[in-house]
Amino acid sequence: MKKSKKSKVLYTAGKVLTISKQGRVILKLGEHVPRLGERVYDRNLKYIGVVVDVIGNVKSPYAVIRPLSSKDLRGLVDETLYFRG
Repeated sequence: MKKSKKSKVLYTAGKVLTISKQGRVILKLGEHVPRLGERVYDRNLKYIGVVVDVIGNVKSPYAVIRPLSSKDLRGLVDETLYFRG
């Protein structure tokens, strides 16, 4: 008997604030907070990277994303990223 796949909902993770000197994407989180290891995507559903840390306080959390590639990261600043819940 096969397990049925649950449909995954796309959530807004937040807005990219900056790219760190180490090449990590710093994301200001919104209402939904992704789990560590969660994949994040851009508006075209292109895989950007993985959540490696959540920092800041409870009222104003930030996510640290390890990008799949270091190419064109500056173009992500001010973009909204998403994750599947």
